[in-house]
Amino acid sequence: MTRSRLAATALHGLLAALIAHGPARAQQNDISPLPVDPATSPLRCLQQPEAPLEYPAEARRLQLDGTVRVGLAFTAPDRPPEVEVLARFADERFVNAVRERVAAYRLPCQAAARGTVRAVQTFVFRLREPVPVRWSQPVELQDTDRARALRACLRTPDDQLQVNASRFDQKTVGNVMVRMTFTAPDQPPEVQALYASTSGNTQDAILDRARSYRLPCLSAEDRPMSFVQHFIYRKHDAGRASFKDEVTLGEFLSNIKGIRQQQAEFDFNTMNCPFTVAWTLGKPALANRVGEIGTERDPNRAEFLAWLAGLEMDLTPDRFEHLLGRMVKIKVACGTLRLQPATTAAAAPLAP
Repeated sequence: MTRSRLAATALHGLLAALIAHGPARAQQNDISPLPVDPATSPLRCLQQPEAPLEYPAEARRLQLDGTVRVGLAFTAPDRPPEVEVLARFADERFVNAVRERVAAYRLPCQAAARGTVRAVQTFVFRLREPVPVRWSQPVELQDTDRARALRACLRTPDDQLQVNASRFDQKTVGNVMVRMTFTAPDQPPEVQALYASTSGNTQDAILDRARSYRLPCLSAEDRPMSFVQHFIYRKHDAGRASFKDEVTLGEFLSNIKGIRQQQAEFDFNTMNCPFTVAWTLGKPALANRVGEIGTERDPNRAEFLAWLAGLEMDLTPDRFEHLLGRMVKIKVACGTLRLQPATTAAAAPLAP
């Protein structure tokens, strides 16, 4: 499959534009919690031991390998995290080595009002590898229960938003991604256009509308809550585009920009495979939105989902505008994914 085939298949079903008169309409997509941003996450200041993690001596003597994945819960900046072993394909020697290391972690920039910061980290011990002991960067978990509860009480206007585009704006499709940060139950949110490809008048009308939203169940003691909403401006009811409903992981990765330069390793056998992921196009405007379908959230998949959130699809600017905010389901089979620069791993990423 060529890199452009997935997008081309999606655009094959593009509806013909309907010619209409009168004001254009900005379609309002669903409002979702703002994804965790690694650049602003408290994990950016994580203090870890300077000494490298040593291979357990007895395990080395016995030629044993192992994988340990842990959940970390930071409750205060000067305390070690609470540790939960999420997955272990190793004996106690490896688990104890990991526990000893993460007990030295501290999160000095964690604000008191921020609440518990939860993260996932994986440690891999392979004696015959060039680097026998490796570990991932911890990935922050979003507080989905809190986000779901607050989203349920968000109040928005009932009327449909209509905008009058500038006659100099020749685009048939434009997008505005708006971030809304609520700090009080009865005050307008702080709004910011994270991405905008429409005229200034259209963008201003959308931002003004977002300022009318309220979050009445946010208590005075609660920390701020941020949501993002996607507004799609379609001139004269321009046609819509969408991806294929479902693709394999290999098909999906063949459409990712720079996939042959990616370095990644994931063992799906440790993630309760097989499973299906809902991937919503965001980059390069903002992070892609990624979620699991048909199951409760599994923290064993957090690092893989975070990686998917940072991938950029190989699209022309025009196709990106038509597909921004569209979702595709990715089927993930059991097996492993290992990508290294200058290899052909992207062509056949899954190995049983």
